[in-house]
Amino acid sequence: MPFKNKVKGTTFERLAVDILNALVKKSIWKRIPGSGAIGTSLGEPLLTADIVGKVESIPKKFKVESKVGYGGATQFAIKKEWLDKVRIEADASFSIPFLIGKFSGAREGVKVFVVTDVEVFASILNHITNLQEELDKYGIARK
Repeated sequence: MPFKNKVKGTTFERLAVDILNALVKKSIWKRIPGSGAIGTSLGEPLLTADIVGKVESIPKKFKVESKVGYGGATQFAIKKEWLDKVRIEADASFSIPFLIGKFSGAREGVKVFVVTDVEVFASILNHITNLQEELDKYGIARK
């Protein structure tokens, strides 16, 4: 019988995939079976991370580390090693890394959140800015 925390983590990975697929337009998000452990043990970068995703308007794929229950309903302890791990996995497959977390037991307000390195965040914003500059060059109006 699986450990309670493993079941909790797997359940959140499935929920995170559902949330990302529902909220991010023109995207496909999938859970990696075995939480990416198979890819790590085989040294196969395409099978690492907990979740992978592709957004139509972004040229790179996403690698996602998923965490739930590290602090309860009002706080969440983030380990640097999680961010380092997903960054290394993403770099090995030319992907964009982030961590998705959930406040365990939160009933209102923010329940699920995303964390990433500031350089990764800046590169996403710069990509959007570059796209807008291209549109501006051709006189395509902003909405």
